[in-house]
Amino acid sequence: MSSNTRTIHQPIHSDVRPHLDPEYVSFHDQYLQYVIPDDSKPWDGSARLGNPSLPPTESTPVPVGSVRDLDLGDYDIRIFTPAGEAPPDGWPVFIWFHGGGWAVGDISSNNDLCAMVCRRAQCVVVTVGYRLAPEHPYPAAFEDSVAALKWICGEDGVRQLGVDRTRIAVGGISAGGQLAASLVLEAANMQPPIRIAFQLLVVPVIDSTAMTSTIWAENKLAPWLTPARMTWYRRMYFADEADTLKWNASPNLAPKELLAKSPKTWIAVAERDLLAPEAESYARHLAAAWTDSGVADAGVVVKRYEGSTHSILALNGVLSKGRELLLDTAEQAAKWFLSDSRATTPA
Repeated sequence: MSSNTRTIHQPIHSDVRPHLDPEYVSFHDQYLQYVIPDDSKPWDGSARLGNPSLPPTESTPVPVGSVRDLDLGDYDIRIFTPAGEAPPDGWPVFIWFHGGGWAVGDISSNNDLCAMVCRRAQCVVVTVGYRLAPEHPYPAAFEDSVAALKWICGEDGVRQLGVDRTRIAVGGISAGGQLAASLVLEAANMQPPIRIAFQLLVVPVIDSTAMTSTIWAENKLAPWLTPARMTWYRRMYFADEADTLKWNASPNLAPKELLAKSPKTWIAVAERDLLAPEAESYARHLAAAWTDSGVADAGVVVKRYEGSTHSILALNGVLSKGRELLLDTAEQAAKWFLSDSRATTPA
């Protein structure tokens, strides 16, 4: 046996391989298959440091007017502001929540997307560095998302960010997608409500009760984000499994009357992602809630990226489909912010 033989820790299952994007397969075979899964190691926080064996996979952020950080106590934010003069009523604002299973990631995550949305949609983008599990279990991350929304809409936020509090949108990826979707519902439930113009959910966690015997069954052989890894993240965030039944953990479990208050929605689904079925199911939940509640259909659009996995956005610097998703997300924000933000359906 060659001394250069490396141990394969994450092989692609033979049943799945033919259905994957060839670019992804090549990258996985060259790099990802040799990475020891975080869920197979004792938690020591090293998962937050990245993996030195992997090359850079995100793209270089495009230039914007300014980027600055603010420490707001329990959480911090990074603010991307467009170049040029703000509109008379202030910039629209897009609030972004990074992924990482509620345990990994920070305001340096997804900066390529944040900058692209800022520049293309001509809006302020605020990415939220919420508290992480297991040090801060549920509902800490959700509480920080709510606090961030209230701060942005408050006098300090409007003044410091130069934003129009009537033109707010939210988005997130993976666990951050769950925070965004649940935040939309919380905003509608507030007294008085905070109006969210639209939401962009990228490969989101939607059902925190999912198992391989239920909605995970369809894609249980998907690479990288496996059932074992997703369960590992979930157990760190939810100290009490009963909490997964709450809609601020599983937005699909919200009552229909509340779901019906959701704004227009764009959902990016990676076909070979463990979480794809729950995201597609959520789109149907939203449409049914609008219909059953007799309210105008705000509009939900799902874009499915064939052959892609959960890591599609994280690999946008090396995968064509990842780049496509990055540009699509910015284009959707631009379409809605630069047109009539109060339109009833996306163009």
